[in-house]
Amino acid sequence: MSVPLVEQPVTMTLGQAFDYFNAGIAEAETFLCLARSSKLQLEQCLALDLLLYNATRIKHEAVRRGDENDANLFLGFECAIGAVRSELMMWILLKRDMPNEAWDQLVSAQMACLDATRAHTGFADCERRLRDLEQLEGQIFPPQAFMSAGFVSNRLDCSICGERYSKCEHLRGKPYMGQFCEVIHRNPRGDHVALVKIPADKRCRVVSFKTKDGHRDKLSWEITPYRKGEVFKEDDALEVQSILLAVNRYPYLVPTGKILGPQLQALISESGALAAEKAEREVERPVAPE
Repeated sequence: MSVPLVEQPVTMTLGQAFDYFNAGIAEAETFLCLARSSKLQLEQCLALDLLLYNATRIKHEAVRRGDENDANLFLGFECAIGAVRSELMMWILLKRDMPNEAWDQLVSAQMACLDATRAHTGFADCERRLRDLEQLEGQIFPPQAFMSAGFVSNRLDCSICGERYSKCEHLRGKPYMGQFCEVIHRNPRGDHVALVKIPADKRCRVVSFKTKDGHRDKLSWEITPYRKGEVFKEDDALEVQSILLAVNRYPYLVPTGKILGPQLQALISESGALAAEKAEREVERPVAPE
């Protein structure tokens, strides 16, 4: 593995930092396909956890220096690393017959690629990767029915300065000193729900629908029997279970262990001691460009 799980130098030049992160991402990209070993894909996810940790530490160092260009650059690295890791977990979850969880990871990878292009001009190539992921979506998953929920709030605030969003100069989705501007909804209340073709968040979708035999999953097509008291009436309106709101704006930053959960332990057991050792090692000391 070209990204060793050992201590890295405390300081390095900006060029060396580029090489370090690009090498780690390139190594992991080798495993972005269905045929690759789940064990090796897991190892890459764990290596990317460490790579992401270092990117975050360097970004914070740039923020302390007041260097907005470098802060936004390493924000872009966070996004790019998260994109590759999310796609790796998509393949792992698909091979474990978990299509709904795999779908969420595909969407996370798409979100990360889009955010990388917004973070810094150095990540323009992520636009191509985003197109590839959108094409992959249609090849792997059946068409989905997307949901859009509308809310009303007492006030909309800016995540950067804390002022009312309508009165500040920051723009939603733009990077400022290593973080994206977001709109914070104060005391939000649901207003309406609609089926849409192009949603703001593809995680919001119809998950299952009622049939005479039970709830049919829209991805796996499996049937979950009705619980006691549940009934199906042939002539009634179609009833569905759906996700209306996903609260985590940056799912691609969530560590591997929290995403895979019990699956991680199963994969470690199947992979043997090597993966277990890598999962338990101390994280790398941060590397910082001089």
